[in-house]
Amino acid sequence: MTRDAVTQLEAGGRVPAERWREREEEEPLFRQLRLTVRQGLETEGDTAQCSWVALTQVGAWEFPLPIALEGLDLGQAVVGMVCEEAGNAMHAVPLTDTLLALDLLSGLCPLAPDGTDALLDRIRAGELPVAVPGRLPDPRGTVQSGITWKPDGESGGIVLTGTGGPFSAGVDTGALLVLATGPDGPCAALVHLPADGVELRPLRSHGGGAVASAVFDEARVPAEAVLLRGIAAEQALTRAGLRAAVHQASLLAGITAAALTAVVARIRSRRQFGQALVKHQGPRLRVAGLLARLDAVRWAVGDAAKDLDEDRLTAGEAAGLIALTAETALDVTRDAVHLHGASGLVRDSLVAACYRRAAWEALRCGRPTQLWDTAAHMI
Repeated sequence: MTRDAVTQLEAGGRVPAERWREREEEEPLFRQLRLTVRQGLETEGDTAQCSWVALTQVGAWEFPLPIALEGLDLGQAVVGMVCEEAGNAMHAVPLTDTLLALDLLSGLCPLAPDGTDALLDRIRAGELPVAVPGRLPDPRGTVQSGITWKPDGESGGIVLTGTGGPFSAGVDTGALLVLATGPDGPCAALVHLPADGVELRPLRSHGGGAVASAVFDEARVPAEAVLLRGIAAEQALTRAGLRAAVHQASLLAGITAAALTAVVARIRSRRQFGQALVKHQGPRLRVAGLLARLDAVRWAVGDAAKDLDEDRLTAGEAAGLIALTAETALDVTRDAVHLHGASGLVRDSLVAACYRRAAWEALRCGRPTQLWDTAAHMI
């Protein structure tokens, strides 16, 4: 938080909405890329589908892919920035899920099955939104899913049973990246929709964006759709779990920023006892504290992304990062609802949408208490 911004807030003046969404030391090229992504989401992102198209047009799906696979390989700091801006746009697109699918698919070489290049091309073109039913892998790569798998002796594939959710369903899901547990360890399979034995069930979103769950009733998945299983899956998910934690933490930081944008606008426009609410010491100091927490989280996420690029981020540090970000998102969005008063409970209000979405996004890599325990034992 800059000194000028604090002075403007205390004086009840105009505070730029992007003030707490940007870091002053960002390189010019990185900052320009951030503004390009933001402009695409703000200009074209009226709906979740439009946001998905905007992300595709700026090349977001090519950012994390290695150059050998015709990607841009811009690093995790850039990918984290995209997740933060998408979270701030508050549209329920399966961004972190699709990034996880790209991560696993791009890591299959040189033993990738036939058709992997075609799948990557479809994802890059925005034609194949991929959702992960249930939780993402935690920073240790552990799969905590309600979905189990067993070998299918007839086809050589697997059989899936269980329920996973919630996941963002603002765009038509083209495939599910199913992370399941079984007799030989974890398994990752890409199930194209529609599929026999697989049912998508919409969940009540209460204004936080379209959400759904997936039910698997003895769903048979052919061998060519099984990406990884056993030890190979454990190794791949261990690597992918660190990146998933940074991506999800960035998304949560964006959702938190969206809630605080609404709060600042509220206390500047709301009048009480003849003056703007921002001039009252209680609300002013409370909002300043929330902004400071968001600044701290954004610094931690940015540093973790840089450490990830340099292969220095550990599982314990990633667990602490996502736990800190999840708790901050839950606390800040709850306080944002309180600062809005009764209007914060209206289903169509932005702050209510942020609160409801943070309630389940904050748990996608595990419960904060469990993540803090992981961090304590691994750092």
